[in-house]
Amino acid sequence: RVLARNPAVRQAASIGRLRIVAMTGRPPCKALCADLADITGSPLAKSTAWIKDVVRSDDTNMLFSHLALEPCGRVLSFKFCPALSTAIHRNKTTPFAMVDGNAIATISSAAEALFYTRAKMVAGADRPFFFIPGIDPSSTPWSHDRKKSWLRVATRVGERLCQDYLVLPERDSLSREIVRVRVKVVTAHSRWSRDCLYPRRSHASVATVHDGLYRSLNKAELLQRRSWTRVTGP
Repeated sequence: RVLARNPAVRQAASIGRLRIVAMTGRPPCKALCADLADITGSPLAKSTAWIKDVVRSDDTNMLFSHLALEPCGRVLSFKFCPALSTAIHRNKTTPFAMVDGNAIATISSAAEALFYTRAKMVAGADRPFFFIPGIDPSSTPWSHDRKKSWLRVATRVGERLCQDYLVLPERDSLSREIVRVRVKVVTAHSRWSRDCLYPRRSHASVATVHDGLYRSLNKAELLQRRSWTRVTGP
């Protein structure tokens, strides 16, 4: 993902061409170390020591069949493992997101990065949704303060991605504790149908995020919006 802005690497990162890039006998892809430094948030870095560390690391063996610095020391060459190509083609339904390094560089917190990547992953679905990570009734419950914190994150990400959100806490049927929080996403291309976006009833406060603002809905508002297919209207 980090390499995707370089033209040659963008070709390598394309899911449709990944199998070709991984094929034995194909030449490796190449990327300028200066471009990698720019993409990863260190545009003025002159040292390639961090790239050398990655090349020497055994952690890359599962991803690359070839990973090396050219003799000039300014170019990284690489080839994906055939196994990586096979795995992706076998798991076409596995969600993933191509994230621009420039966008990540402007994100101010880990929570925003988590929300942003999940929102990007589901953006192309007809009925996109994801769950806010880390909600645990025993250690990190869905408290008033935690709710406000995540809603602020949602407003920032929503403005960045031109998305609206419906935030729905879900309770355990026996303990009545909130065990997870679902985020339904409305995009320009989503296809939420009547009675699918807004719940018929909720035993926890449902919130909307739109146009840089968030608000909680009361029971009457929730009932009124049952047939809506957008956060903002029918």
